Amino acid sequence: MSIQPTDVAIFLVSFAACIYCFVLSKRLKALQDTKDGLGATITALSTSITQMSSTTQDTRVRVESMATRLAHLIAEAEKTCQKLEATIASVDTAKASATDEVHAAQMDLYVMMRTVLDQSKERVAEMTGLMRQMRIMSEEAATAPVPASVLAARSRSA
Repeated sequence: MSIQPTDVAIFLVSFAACIYCFVLSKRLKALQDTKDGLGATITALSTSITQMSSTTQDTRVRVESMATRLAHLIAEAEKTCQKLEATIASVDTAKASATDEVHAAQMDLYVMMRTVLDQSKERVAEMTGLMRQMRIMSEEAATAPVPASVLAARSRSA
């Protein structure tokens, strides 16, 4: 049996194909390696996706809880605002009423004080007139002669 050039060519091509398959096998193993290759990357991505899903779910739960709490706080704030508005309105009404009462009391006091002052002036004028009359009478009595009966009464009492 003789070796033909086509046999050598087939052998060389087969040998090259074997070497190529060997190199390809090494590369596939390197890609599938869970420490450094594509397998490690896929494993890391899968873990990251799982963690991200868990974090997203936790965030949704927290956001829903916070939204519920916020809605409750807003409702309470609205009730408090309504109460404050009612209180402010009642305070304004009470203030207006108190102001009116103070003004009315001031006017009554002014009228009363005016009346008392006028009456006091009249009494002072009366007292001044009476004191003048008493002074005149005492001056007249001091200058007038004392009757004998008065002198006798004075000496008996002494």
